[in-house]
Amino acid sequence: MSASPEERAGFFRKYVFSTDHKVIGLQYLFLALAAVTLGIVLSLLMRIHLAWPKAHPPFISGGIMTPEQYLALMTMHGTIMVFFVLTAAPQSAFGNFFLPIQIGAPDMAFPTLNMLSFWLTLVSFVCMMAAFIVPGGAPISGWTAYPPLSGLGDVTGPGEGIGQTLWIISIAIFCLASLLGSINFITTTIDMRAPGMTLMRMPLTVWAWFVTAILSLLSFSVLLAGGVLLLLDRSVGTSFFLPSDLVVNSQLQTHTGGSPLLWQHLFWFFGHPEVYIAILPGMGIVSHVLANFSRKPVFGYRAMALALCAIGFLGFLVWGHHMFVSGMNPYSGLTFSVLTMSIGVPSAIKTFNWIGTIWGGKIQFTSPMLFALGFVSLFITGGLSGIFLAQPALDTTLHATYYVVAHFHIVMAVAAIFGIFAAIYYWFPKMFGRRMNEPLGKLHFWLTFVGAYCIFMPMHFVGIEGGIRRYADATGARYLAALQPLHTFMTYAALLTVAAQLLFFYNFFQSMWRGEQASLNPWKATTLEWITASPPPPDNFAGRYPAVDRGPYEYSVPGEQEDFLIQSDVANSGHASVSAEIPQRAYVTGMALLLGGVLMFFMAFVSAFVVRKGLSGGDWQPIELPRALWLGTAALVASSFTVFQSRRRLAVHDQAGFRRWWIATAVLGVVFFASEAVAWTKLARAGVTIDASASASFLYVFAGAHAVHLLGGIAALFVVLFMSSRRVTRDTASQVVSLYWQFMNVLWVFLLLLFLWGAQA
Repeated sequence: MSASPEERAGFFRKYVFSTDHKVIGLQYLFLALAAVTLGIVLSLLMRIHLAWPKAHPPFISGGIMTPEQYLALMTMHGTIMVFFVLTAAPQSAFGNFFLPIQIGAPDMAFPTLNMLSFWLTLVSFVCMMAAFIVPGGAPISGWTAYPPLSGLGDVTGPGEGIGQTLWIISIAIFCLASLLGSINFITTTIDMRAPGMTLMRMPLTVWAWFVTAILSLLSFSVLLAGGVLLLLDRSVGTSFFLPSDLVVNSQLQTHTGGSPLLWQHLFWFFGHPEVYIAILPGMGIVSHVLANFSRKPVFGYRAMALALCAIGFLGFLVWGHHMFVSGMNPYSGLTFSVLTMSIGVPSAIKTFNWIGTIWGGKIQFTSPMLFALGFVSLFITGGLSGIFLAQPALDTTLHATYYVVAHFHIVMAVAAIFGIFAAIYYWFPKMFGRRMNEPLGKLHFWLTFVGAYCIFMPMHFVGIEGGIRRYADATGARYLAALQPLHTFMTYAALLTVAAQLLFFYNFFQSMWRGEQASLNPWKATTLEWITASPPPPDNFAGRYPAVDRGPYEYSVPGEQEDFLIQSDVANSGHASVSAEIPQRAYVTGMALLLGGVLMFFMAFVSAFVVRKGLSGGDWQPIELPRALWLGTAALVASSFTVFQSRRRLAVHDQAGFRRWWIATAVLGVVFFASEAVAWTKLARAGVTIDASASASFLYVFAGAHAVHLLGGIAALFVVLFMSSRRVTRDTASQVVSLYWQFMNVLWVFLLLLFLWGAQA
């Protein structure tokens, strides 16, 4: 058999700019390991300062840490951990590596898009790190970047100049990367499954990655839109989030009528699904590992899969519980409280089913099993503490305290990291062909498990006693000074926990090169990744793609020689004839998903438009639209007819007719852009600039965002016209592009009508 293109590629194409999903998964993993190392260092510096405020910690200019430096560390620690560790590792790293293999696919649906997603993530990380070294340093607005602190520039404090701008740009790039990755995950799961791999035969890990990708697609689009508006407030003088009559450092700000609460709604519409983006992959991994090392099928598999979907759905309905102290209507608070409590139902189903899975099993206390059990313990503990925060009356008291920090870290951060550790110890033999040291792994577990509880259980008590989060020095007030021994204890526990991670890093890298050689299936597991070589070949199955005949957790099957049955035996059911090519329907699926993300992006703008108009206090001015804009709109509507006609000609194999109508579509698109340019010139001459009024700001945002997307559509029209791709047929490409074009036309008409309805004073 001849070598695959991936095998023939040079070093950079194979290991750096690779389109192999396994290499990309490892790239994400190593990026996450670098990010978590930095996040640990930042957290340790904060803990040392909280325990000994007069100390001179390393890496801090000026000796004793100032409150601004503390806030900068807090902001960057939270941002790095949430985005570049808890999002990148469980979903992007392990999902990239194992999802295609577990469903019997040769690769992700869109390999080049997959590579682009990683490199955008890396650019985002570099951009975030640059905030440390620019004048003013890193931002101090927290990982939530609440305005007006984050929206006014360096007048609000050090780090709020270039550092905050870099933070916003970094998050925007990360959103784009996550959107591309989500499209790939969902399309691969829908369209690339092996024969016999029905939805109810997918491993729970695949279910978790699939639901997480849907959450990412819908929520990161909204965060991206919010980031665009915040960047405009900072850079061009708009007032989406910045209120009137704001005085900062004795300077009256010129912004008018904006609402900081509007940013909170947009941010937390992303922020709460982000909790599940971090934790759902861990749930899938833990379900997988518990069944393997209990030698039992997952208890209530169907209920576990549906519970994942229910958690994902309900996660979009509860963002308001982060805003109980914002002055919301009590009825709104009650609604969000009830919805928040309802998430406990699918969460309880998963918890009881985990217990049911291990009950009566032949439990093997390996390193991955210990971390999976630790995940269950931490998830229960964090979930129970969250019940109190779901009550508006209690949350009002606890919201600004360390109680929230403790709850957040246990249920999202530490539990998710235990899921990551379980995955690393479990899949290390498959990724690297070697095994990690088991005694070191178990020692790592116990030190980390005890250390985590010693850090975050006392933190709950500090919060209940009124310890305020974000304070750099708790000794200034008498009642806070009394809590200082707890801070000291937690800091010693943090030092112990960090030391345990040194054991992990030693074990990880030493095992990569000198670990014991792993057998093909060292854990006697049942899913498809264990039927291929370790590490897997470039096409995953060396040309023999599996057909699936059974479910993913067939353990302790009566009458069988072994106590497990793999989903597919390649020796008997491998299909060398199965095509490794991407099915044409995948491109249509991918475009539909892209348009779903675009729709959420624009709906975030629309919701901001409606809210901002309702809050306007004299800064909402009527705008008369130039006639040129109507001419352009007419051209765009006409292009819907021409693109439809081009598809009809292609259907009857009339290539010349297809080209004529397709070129006409592109020409009409160019006419639309020319008309827009004339319209904006006239508006600017009339004094209607982007910062002239709130209504003008939204007109420019609607038109500018749509123009960027339509420009991509025109580029795609020309690509299809001159395409010579072997992967996608012209019929599929024209179908995908015409779908995108028609969507953009309908979207523009909707936005224009919305503006005409709402832009009057």
